[in-house]
Amino acid sequence: MKKIIFLLGFISILLLTFIDGAVLAQAKKQQAKTTSKNVSCLRCHEQIAKVLPKNHKPVTGDTIASCNTCHRPDMSTKAEPKSYASTIHSGHAKEASNTDCMVCHTYTNNRFGLYKTNISFGKLKKEDLENIKNIFISWAQSKNMDAAHGKANIICSSCHDKKLPETGDAVENDRCLACHGPLDALQKRSEPKDFPDRNPHKSHLGDDIACTVCHHSHKPSTVYCLGCHGNFKMKIPGG
Repeated sequence: MKKIIFLLGFISILLLTFIDGAVLAQAKKQQAKTTSKNVSCLRCHEQIAKVLPKNHKPVTGDTIASCNTCHRPDMSTKAEPKSYASTIHSGHAKEASNTDCMVCHTYTNNRFGLYKTNISFGKLKKEDLENIKNIFISWAQSKNMDAAHGKANIICSSCHDKKLPETGDAVENDRCLACHGPLDALQKRSEPKDFPDRNPHKSHLGDDIACTVCHHSHKPSTVYCLGCHGNFKMKIPGG
């Protein structure tokens, strides 16, 4: 009898170990899949109508899916303002502690998408997902150059094209000049009245110097010229 009891107990332990292992494996599998929380807008907003623009037509539903019915993401590569995406992001990135991308977005198998659409913005590493969140917070409320673009309804894709930004990415000069150029016109606008030869956009370094040497989007900008010419008085937006 004792042998039978011992054998049954041993079998029970094996079964429990197998079940716990299966549960753990399932939990790990779920960690790779972060879906939208589908949180109602009413969790924070008393009435949907109060956050809509004046004369906006009535909205049915209380999640981001209600907006996506009409407002499809602008997937164009044009460097231009995108008012809907900018308004949605700036409104929800003002408070860093409450910013949660997964209320509207999905993240499954390293692909970043939008809730209740078939749209995927592409592959994204988890660390880059967290970095983008922090960048959007800076874009919405900092004093850096990204916030200046935010006020003009310029979002990530207006500078980074279709590609999801990765940590360490840089923007090429042609992308900057799409809005701020052409170069000769930019040089004319930035020419100092008192010292025309101290034009930061027409220096002895030539036209090939990267805009990002001075203009940093997500951190304070710096005047590269002052590294050698400390007596120059130069200011830079976002610096």
